[in-house]
Amino acid sequence: MLREISIKNLAVIEEVTVPLAPGLNVLTGETGAGKSILVDAILLILGARAQPDLIRSGEDSATVQAVFELDEESPALAILAGAGHSSAEGALIVKREISRAGRHRVFVNDAPATVGLLERLGEHLVELHGQHEHQRLLDPARQLDLLDRFAECGEARARVARLVASWQEGRDRRDRLEAEMRDRARQEDLYRFQLSEIDAVRPKAGEEDELRAERTRLQHAERIATGFAEVMALLHEDDRSAATGLGRAEATLRGLARIDPDALAPIETLESAKVHLEEAVARVRALRDRAVADPERLEEIEGRLDALGRLKRKYGEDAAAINAYRQEIALALERIERHDALAAELAEEVQQAAVAASEEAAALSDARSKAAERLARLVQKEVRDLGMEQCRVRVALRREAASAGQLAAGQWRLGPRGAETAEMLLSANPGEDLRPLAKVVSGGELSRTMLAVKTILAAADEVPTLVFDEVDAGIGGRVADVVGQKLRETAAGRQVLCVTHLAPIAAHAGRHLAVEKRVARGSTRTSVTLLDDAARIEEIARMLGGERTTEASRRHARELIRTARAGA
Repeated sequence: MLREISIKNLAVIEEVTVPLAPGLNVLTGETGAGKSILVDAILLILGARAQPDLIRSGEDSATVQAVFELDEESPALAILAGAGHSSAEGALIVKREISRAGRHRVFVNDAPATVGLLERLGEHLVELHGQHEHQRLLDPARQLDLLDRFAECGEARARVARLVASWQEGRDRRDRLEAEMRDRARQEDLYRFQLSEIDAVRPKAGEEDELRAERTRLQHAERIATGFAEVMALLHEDDRSAATGLGRAEATLRGLARIDPDALAPIETLESAKVHLEEAVARVRALRDRAVADPERLEEIEGRLDALGRLKRKYGEDAAAINAYRQEIALALERIERHDALAAELAEEVQQAAVAASEEAAALSDARSKAAERLARLVQKEVRDLGMEQCRVRVALRREAASAGQLAAGQWRLGPRGAETAEMLLSANPGEDLRPLAKVVSGGELSRTMLAVKTILAAADEVPTLVFDEVDAGIGGRVADVVGQKLRETAAGRQVLCVTHLAPIAAHAGRHLAVEKRVARGSTRTSVTLLDDAARIEEIARMLGGERTTEASRRHARELIRTARAGA
């Protein structure tokens, strides 16, 4: 519910706070006083485009702030949470600042926000009816929503949407599989050749480095053998080898020890050196014996390296990449071999989803058809009560024939919202064809039709605040009183704000706000006043009597209020 709206420097309003309440709130005032400004302010709160020319002359900026009271089940709470905004004790404060410099700002509960968030919140907070772009009921999609609420088949529609989504997902998977299989089937021979080529070589991690090292040894076997022979001579086999030198050094030290016992000290170190030397000699001998030219082995290595090189050029930079590619094509071949089984499984899933969706949609269509007839009769009765005595109403359900490959309910194309669209058709006068609401020219006819629909669907519509602008266009007398009654009925359990010029409508209000424009010192100022009982009589008397209020018009005003209260 909209608790209050504050406006500063918007058009002719300098500063005003408008308190609102549950039930029927009416806004009255002379033509040109600025009643439409309040509606413009509400639209700004709902995310309408901010125009700098709305700013009061002489000011650089304008501000509109609205305070909403949210119940625990309001969808707006989930939207706030999803956008990262808190809601303090069920209150929502929306603030919109517009600037001549173009620096417009939006705040939700004192935190910066976006116009997009206001639009999403607005769908669940306020619904405006009149000759305005926010008349959502003119949208056939919205009319289908309301028909489904009237028919109480929201759950059935949700089931249809889920089944259609399941069918679509299955069909997409099937189509992707078929496209994939067509492409891969063309490559099956290539995959098999590649698999056999890789399996013939079977590359191993680190194998190339080992082969290159072995190839280098074989290519230089003679040089290596000569070098190792030289090393063996220096270490062991020559008369002047290291081993011979160590033996002679040890013998000399032992001879000297007979003269100087301290000469024995280095012998232990020499013996250790001899042990290390023997180990070195053994290793060099083994390397020398291995260094044998082997042309056959060299040729074998060269062939293996060539084979590995060919695989690398085709399938990957190393053995790991080549083996990963092998696994990929092996899986692709397996899928090709399993294609028929996979396709059959998916086809069965798609068929089952199609049958389930079609059956559920058929039941939904039946419920909609019955509800459309009832809704049309009720709306027609309400509209005729509102002064359009010759009006005819029909809720048309339209279906599109399904073509090949499309999901169908019977012969009709089936989508996530079911097999049909709904559109309310109206003929206001005898001899006129039934036309969609969006093509009804008269604002009064359109507004009264909206009011009739809202009266019937008030319980089904979840938006807590309804705003009616120009609902009284082209009516008067008895019809105006009926409109007032309908507005009061619609306001039961919710909030309705109605901008009106007619006293019989204003008399039904639970809260009456008067807009007044004054010119002082060359400046125009508009105020909005909450009227008490006495002031309300004066305002309704003014609406009845025009420029001059008389005692007769006051008596008439009292009678209108008394009669309205008696009928409440």
